[in-house]
Amino acid sequence: VPVSSHRDPLLDLAAYDQQGRRFDNFSSLSIHWESTRPLLASIELDPPMRLVSQDDGSGQKKLHGLQAISVHEASGTTAVTATAASYQQSHLSTARVKQQHDPPVPVSASIELILVEDVRVSPEEVTIYNHPGIQAELHVREGSGYFFLNTSTADVVKVAYQEARGVAVVHPLLPGSATIMIHDLCLTFPAPAKAVVYVSDIQELYVRVVDKVEIGKTVKAHIRVLDFYKKPFLARYFPFMDLKLQAASQVVTLVALDEALDNYTATFLVHGVAIGQTSLTASVTDKARQRISSAPQQIEVFPPFRLIPRKVTLLIGATMQVTSEGGPQPQSNILFSISNESVALVSSAGLVRGLTVGNATVSGLVQAVDAETGKVVIVSQDLVEVEVLLLQAVRIRAPITRMRTGTQMPVYVTGITNHQNPFSFGNAVPGLTFHWSVTKRDILDLRGRHHEVSIRLPSQYNFAMNVLGRVKGRTGLRVVVKALDPTAGQLRGLAKELSDEIQIQVFDKLLLLNPGIEAEQILMAPNSFTKLQTNRDGAASLSYRVLDGPEKVPVVHIDEKGFLVPGTSTIEVTAREPFGTNQTIIVGVKVSPVSYLRFSMSPVLHTQNKEALAALPLGMTVTFTVHFHDNSGDIFHAHNSVLNFATNRDDFVQIGKGPTNNTCVIRTVSVGLTLLRVWDTEHLGLSDFIPLPVLQAISPELSGALVVGDVLCLGTLLVSLEGLSGTWSSSAHGILHMDPKTGVAVARDAGSVTVYYEVAGHLRIYKEVVVSVPQKIVARHVHPVQTGFQEATGSKVIVAVGDRSSTLRGECSPAQMEFVETLHPESLLSCQLQFHDVLTVEPGFDAALGQYLCLVTTHRLTDKQRKHLSMKKMALVVTASLSGSRFSTEQVGAEMPFSPGLYADQAEILLSNQHASSEVKVFGAPEALESLEVKSGSPAVLVIEKEKSFGLPSFITYMVGVSDPTAGSQGPLSTLLTFSSPTTNQAITVPVTVAFMMDRHGPGPYGASLFQHFLDSYQVMFFTLFALLAGTAVMIIAYHTVCAPRELTVPAALTPRASPRHSAHHFAASSPASLNALPPARKASPPSGLWSPAYASH
Repeated sequence: VPVSSHRDPLLDLAAYDQQGRRFDNFSSLSIHWESTRPLLASIELDPPMRLVSQDDGSGQKKLHGLQAISVHEASGTTAVTATAASYQQSHLSTARVKQQHDPPVPVSASIELILVEDVRVSPEEVTIYNHPGIQAELHVREGSGYFFLNTSTADVVKVAYQEARGVAVVHPLLPGSATIMIHDLCLTFPAPAKAVVYVSDIQELYVRVVDKVEIGKTVKAHIRVLDFYKKPFLARYFPFMDLKLQAASQVVTLVALDEALDNYTATFLVHGVAIGQTSLTASVTDKARQRISSAPQQIEVFPPFRLIPRKVTLLIGATMQVTSEGGPQPQSNILFSISNESVALVSSAGLVRGLTVGNATVSGLVQAVDAETGKVVIVSQDLVEVEVLLLQAVRIRAPITRMRTGTQMPVYVTGITNHQNPFSFGNAVPGLTFHWSVTKRDILDLRGRHHEVSIRLPSQYNFAMNVLGRVKGRTGLRVVVKALDPTAGQLRGLAKELSDEIQIQVFDKLLLLNPGIEAEQILMAPNSFTKLQTNRDGAASLSYRVLDGPEKVPVVHIDEKGFLVPGTSTIEVTAREPFGTNQTIIVGVKVSPVSYLRFSMSPVLHTQNKEALAALPLGMTVTFTVHFHDNSGDIFHAHNSVLNFATNRDDFVQIGKGPTNNTCVIRTVSVGLTLLRVWDTEHLGLSDFIPLPVLQAISPELSGALVVGDVLCLGTLLVSLEGLSGTWSSSAHGILHMDPKTGVAVARDAGSVTVYYEVAGHLRIYKEVVVSVPQKIVARHVHPVQTGFQEATGSKVIVAVGDRSSTLRGECSPAQMEFVETLHPESLLSCQLQFHDVLTVEPGFDAALGQYLCLVTTHRLTDKQRKHLSMKKMALVVTASLSGSRFSTEQVGAEMPFSPGLYADQAEILLSNQHASSEVKVFGAPEALESLEVKSGSPAVLVIEKEKSFGLPSFITYMVGVSDPTAGSQGPLSTLLTFSSPTTNQAITVPVTVAFMMDRHGPGPYGASLFQHFLDSYQVMFFTLFALLAGTAVMIIAYHTVCAPRELTVPAALTPRASPRHSAHHFAASSPASLNALPPARKASPPSGLWSPAYASH
């Protein structure tokens, strides 16, 4: 009987007699249970067998013995046996059986249990292509073997169960999904086994392939076909879909592979057969015979990836860059690594730097990214050998040792082997210096490689020189190589220097002395050709022929068009003129192998005062021309050499081919040292080296970035051939505003900008400038604001933009200093200040000091303003900012004490012999009052300090009096009191008038009887007094009502006693000057003063 190995079965036991009749009750029997394989199924004593009475369908209840069997989740077969061999003692005791009968014959029953797993189906999920020729198989495992299958949807799939194979075969009917449920007919189970079947048409397909393949190598392309649920179809369905992979061009070949990445993928082998780019497209045919294609997948077939140079030889501290040729275009990331980092280091850009003597290997990997998986894959790799050494010895590499006068020859330093060339040690750090000399200075001239363009290199770069044969003779050429730091171990045995010397013979050129004519010849290299041209081309009929004899095999050939193929021979050129005259030229042709190469440079650099530069200017474009020489030093007219140019690194200069085979164009792009090499591809011994140091040619060298507001004075030594300066320009005028003639610039905004200097038609150099935002703007006052009585004064506030005290950067010439003001740097600055009605502030710029200013100016103050301001203490804060600035900059203001000046509470003082004193208060700032000085214009007027207060407001009270009682007896006395402060240079004046008044008994010269009569009249005197008081009260009320509060109040000591009808007469007669000297407000007030009979007749 099959049972589940995961759920405990329950066995039902019944008892029968010999005739097969079933007992109604057998509870008295003692039942013993036993399993043949307890590890599969065991009988536990607890719980014991349960006896249960159940109706057997006839209305009579029968006893059932229910025994639980414990299973242990293992498959297999076991037999369970129940044996009844005796009666239970408890039942015998209950029945009171005294004598036990013979024991019954043992009776047993067995059952075989087959322990099985629950039914399972695989796969539980499957996608079927909707095609009539396709069927899917679901494998039914475990269970009893007796199953019932049904589906959740009847019209999607058709299912047939093959019992012998244990397989459910599924046939697709329509697109959709259905769940197939498998029920075990013999086992109890919690739920049926289920499998979800998707029936779908083709939705899309895609190709996954690395997008780069090296020519001659292969990569694999993987194809998947997806259904409507974005799930892949099984690969075994692909034949029903007519799956194909095609390339758009013949740069690759495609071969289908039987191997598969998985059950859902088709694999093709892609073989690169030609360099180029193409695309791969996969296609299938659906049930309706419609063709479905994938998106094109680009793939590039690239040339073989190689690292160059093949071997790197370096001195300790020297650097050379490993570059590549071939590989993908544009080249993917190259990952460099080195086998021994103690010997040398390699950077991500391929720069190899020697550390210690030894050998290592640099590996370069070309990587690409798989578009689907995102994983980095290696598409190509190469290796380069690296040798780090020290110089055992040096030698001079001279291509020839015999040279003709007037010819040039390049020489350079090498090590013992040819691999130890200037690329190995020319840029070592710490460096080497090269010192050249000749034993006889008149025979050879030693010149630097850049001598012809007015560049004189320092000794550190002079590993290569030019020698010029001047006069015949023999001389020695010597070089001494010195180590800047001998302890660096760059020379053998920690030597300080190495040297070498060679002998050079200079001989005279062969000349015809009689007749004294120039005998020239054409010099050509083997297998080269040249075109002969004359001044009669096109005007006369030209013919060419070789003049060698019949026995001699000619080594040159010339055709009818004048193309000359080399050999050693003589050529005759004949021109037949239209008017019947023939002209003939006979010229020799010499064929010789090339002995050496030599660099020349252009254009020539012209500088102020003929001063030589120390390096190539940054940003300049230089053309190098290679000349070919024979073994005497003569220059070839034709050659067939194919030249290669290379640099030891590519981050300081850009190199490109020139217009001809023997030229290259170098553009300097960064400051540093680069070494240039040229060589003949077929004759490796023909090579030359030249240093290319690059420095800034535009001054100044900025120690830090400019900040907005800086004024930059640019300069350079480079001028035109005529000695004229070039033109300045800026790549972004909004950031750096530049004057094209003088080179003066103002930084107006933050950012990066390129400054160009161009000599038209000759050269163009540049300088990168970075303008940053100033961290803070600090204002600092120089002098406090001061005012006089009625004069407007001002003060300067120095504004520091950034951390520098001066904004001038560079050495400014007088012409540049004059032009700075025309650029108006102050327009960048905005000054802020309160009290706009009293003070004004304007930005300014001091070109001489390079400082920004805030110019604070005080307006002319009215009496009201002066009085109001003198009553309070305040300080001015001047702040500055960049106009319209979008930057966040810290602003530090300048606090300045402000004094509106001195102010007196009386505009004029009137004294007499009867009223000989008066008080005046002078208000002002405490620092002004502390040193206040008073000066009287007349000795008759005395001033005494009465009270001093430095509170708020601050003032000093003075008592002004008359020292001489007879003062003014000869007429009114007018003088000035001057209050001045030396500390603040402030001063005010107060006019003082002293008048003389006669007593009533004194003889007066005029009107004495009238005055006596007035005093004798008692009633008139009181009436006059009250009238005077009332008039004065009315005048005061009207004065404060009509006039402004700033009007001054007449002191009580100067209250007029005279009759109003005489007051006007007094001032008109005696003090016209004093009245005119009063301020306008004083003139407008009612006149008042002292009256005397002495002035009645006037």
